[in-house]
Amino acid sequence: MMSSYFKSIFLFILLVPMCVMGQKYKPKKIFHLEAKSVRFSGEGTGGESYFFKPAVELGIGLQYPITARASFSPQLALSQRGYHAKTNFSDSVYVDRTISLNYLDFSPNLEIKLGSLSEYGGGLSVWAGPYFGVGLWDNSTYVSRGPNPLKPTTYVTTTTSGESFSRDLRRVDMGFKVGLGIVSQNFVSLGVTYQTGILNIASGSGALYNQSLGFYLRVYFDDVL
Repeated sequence: MMSSYFKSIFLFILLVPMCVMGQKYKPKKIFHLEAKSVRFSGEGTGGESYFFKPAVELGIGLQYPITARASFSPQLALSQRGYHAKTNFSDSVYVDRTISLNYLDFSPNLEIKLGSLSEYGGGLSVWAGPYFGVGLWDNSTYVSRGPNPLKPTTYVTTTTSGESFSRDLRRVDMGFKVGLGIVSQNFVSLGVTYQTGILNIASGSGALYNQSLGFYLRVYFDDVL
């Protein structure tokens, strides 16, 4: 069933640009920059207090107009995801973990424009679609504070780091992403975006799903590039 789903997506990606080539609407190139807050959701985060973890996303894409308002906009991006949380066992004993993940994402998005249809008109832009990510590299840091076995009345803090992809996280991620923004002169778009994973990335017990909420900047270029 999963292989059939991927085949359908692949055929859609190939056929849509071919269908729009003969239309009067002009394809554009997209530069995408995003600043966001990332976290995990799922059973694997039980009992933890999560903190703000900043991340960025940098991507390029193509906007193929289907109609005057609808476009097919596939995008390739280098996307940071991860998690920062703390488990308190007492006022003096805790485990703080910071996980930084870096993915290469492919997103076949559908974009709808609401507002003026003139060449330099503005309005609202709504885009959404699935994303498929492959983990490239990562870094995980664990800070643990507990009783000192050599001095029972004191505490000791230890820091360990390693790679989560090779230990307890899967490299493949998949989910859904949506964005809502304001378009100015059909050239620049500013807005908010939300992403949620639907594929459990934990290799062990306790499901984990990527999530993010952020702000994006998009610049649309003609054939000058």
